[in-house]
Amino acid sequence: MRITGLSGSGLDIDTMVKDTMKPYQMKVDQTIQKQDVTKIKQQLYRDVMTQSSDFFNKYLDISKSDSLLLSGNYKSVAFTSSNDSAVTATSSSEAILDNYNVKVTQLAAKASTTLKDTVGVGQQTLTTSAGVPITFNVVNNLSTAKDNATATIDNFNKAIENAKKGSLSADQLKSLNITGKYSDFSKGIVFTANDFGQGDFTIDGKDGAGTPYTTLKATDKYLNATITNSKGDPSYNITNDNKLTSNTATIDGVTFTFNNITTTDATLTGKRDVTEIKDKIVKFVNDYNTLIKNLNTTINTKHDRSYDPLTADQKKDMKDTEITLWEGKVKAGQLYKDSDISRITDSLKQSMRTLISDSGLSLEQIGIKPVKDYSGVNNGTFTIDEEKLTKALGDNTENVAKLFTTSSPTKEELDALPSDEARTKRKNQTGILSKLKDTMNQEIMRSDSALAMKVGIEGTSTFTNNTLTKSISDYENKIKDMQKDLATREQALYSKYSTLETMMNKFNSQQSSLASLLGK
Repeated sequence: MRITGLSGSGLDIDTMVKDTMKPYQMKVDQTIQKQDVTKIKQQLYRDVMTQSSDFFNKYLDISKSDSLLLSGNYKSVAFTSSNDSAVTATSSSEAILDNYNVKVTQLAAKASTTLKDTVGVGQQTLTTSAGVPITFNVVNNLSTAKDNATATIDNFNKAIENAKKGSLSADQLKSLNITGKYSDFSKGIVFTANDFGQGDFTIDGKDGAGTPYTTLKATDKYLNATITNSKGDPSYNITNDNKLTSNTATIDGVTFTFNNITTTDATLTGKRDVTEIKDKIVKFVNDYNTLIKNLNTTINTKHDRSYDPLTADQKKDMKDTEITLWEGKVKAGQLYKDSDISRITDSLKQSMRTLISDSGLSLEQIGIKPVKDYSGVNNGTFTIDEEKLTKALGDNTENVAKLFTTSSPTKEELDALPSDEARTKRKNQTGILSKLKDTMNQEIMRSDSALAMKVGIEGTSTFTNNTLTKSISDYENKIKDMQKDLATREQALYSKYSTLETMMNKFNSQQSSLASLLGK
């Protein structure tokens, strides 16, 4: 129990205790501030890791089909068609630059047939190649099924009598994967399979006496086309035997799309298309510049030592906007000249200063040059001459791909080489992106990297088991012990003042008694 004032003493005991405890409270606050700084540094490190891993995943993840590390992505081919309405083509990274002549004699089509308005009254049976027959009766001319607002199989049901074996309904058609709809052009109900290659179906008609009089058969149509390249190789023929139920075909990395039958051969002309890869390289350089600028800012910004983390008491007297501004000052420069971030930054910059001996190219030769103002945050960044880059990609595709993508040698590969000179030569063949990938794997992506062991990677055991997290935990335990000691000291002071109050009350009582006696 705390006594907050002395009877008749005129003393402010709370203030006296608080003033006495200030040196101890200051030590607690300083320890909390050290913990706060450690938390700030950990978050700043993790921000660097997040920015770096985002960059890695965007450009250096070889498992992604559009990765700049895949040499095939530098060889895009674009095709122009002499008859776009009949056939077009697109290419993958495996496409061969060539020209093609294409003849289309039949397009793939879904199985379809039409039950005409003129069908007689009587029993009709719809049978699929794999389904159970559905029997229905026509009791009126089919044109009665037509509806001005909607012409669907549901309207057709109005002209169908519920037969003993069941009536034809939209649900039944759905179960057979067939669609039925009245068509003004076809003058009847058009039954169509929902999928290419689904299989044949028939409609058998009988008159009122039960005598068969018509059979309507719907059959899949397969693509028929002939493709000939410019080298005079034997033509690639697509016939019924191929049973190609789609109107696209991929051959040697080229996907042909067939839209119509040709009366004369359509010509597809291939041309090297560098627009897409040029745009990717430009984005890569711009994102690399952003990453390097952020790293430069991180290690070059000095911390203003006049700004320490705010204590709880200090925040009580400040507005939220003032607190936000202050905390920004506290955060700035906490990783000034940090050895880990400096090492990573230097390694990334070194990876971009590469001349590939096999290609004889450097970044400058393809239009990617260091900025003129190489000081401050711009150190290690580049400018891009897009016209020069486009020309290099068009004229020297293979060597540009080598400049970026040549893989780094394995230990086994180096060990097998006969001399140090040969090993050095092989290392010098490593492409720019491969070097960046190796650096970022070693410094950022691996869970056993120095930075991961220091600050932790989310999703791995290091996230909670790392140097800074342990330090934060140690501070937490120390703060709890210090706060416990502070509370004990405060209670001791209040107890001391309580004892003093008891003694003073006793003295005052004795003094009053003495005064009373003397007064007599």
